[in-house]
Amino acid sequence: MQKESPKIIAYLSIGSNMGDRLDFLDAAKEKMVNHPDIEIITESQVYETEPWMEDGEHPHSESGKDWFLNQVLQIKTSLQPNDLLREFQTIEQDLGRTKKHDGGPREIDIDILLYNEEVIDLPELQIPHRHIMDRRFVLEPLVELDSGLKDPRTGQIYKYILDNLEDDHEVTPFL
Repeated sequence: MQKESPKIIAYLSIGSNMGDRLDFLDAAKEKMVNHPDIEIITESQVYETEPWMEDGEHPHSESGKDWFLNQVLQIKTSLQPNDLLREFQTIEQDLGRTKKHDGGPREIDIDILLYNEEVIDLPELQIPHRHIMDRRFVLEPLVELDSGLKDPRTGQIYKYILDNLEDDHEVTPFL
């Protein structure tokens, strides 16, 4: 009898700012739901968020134009971090993702924010996500799901980080 792999709790950020943004989020979640090694436990509300540039500048786009819909998901998975990353890259490609660069337009973006309490520093994967502590559009929905969640590197509570964040990019509930 084969022993089942333990289920790990992970947090993901999903976002879209091209086409029917909500359809892209829903399609990504549907692919996760249909994956045998991924179970969505809970979801934050969907937020409409101003684009975030790598340098922290505002792109000066009108509300709704090129703005993202973002959401954080809590999942259980038996996949190892690199395998989970590959699954999400496949989902992105299946949904038509054409470019992979920070701050640019994209049909769908799936980022692993946290994987249990692990710290991973690889060229292709950083957990906790390298921008988790400076992006309001990640912290607000993450804290919505678990206001006591701590950063595995520093031990700081993400709610405290959010409350003291200087990022002034607009993040508003969408639905």
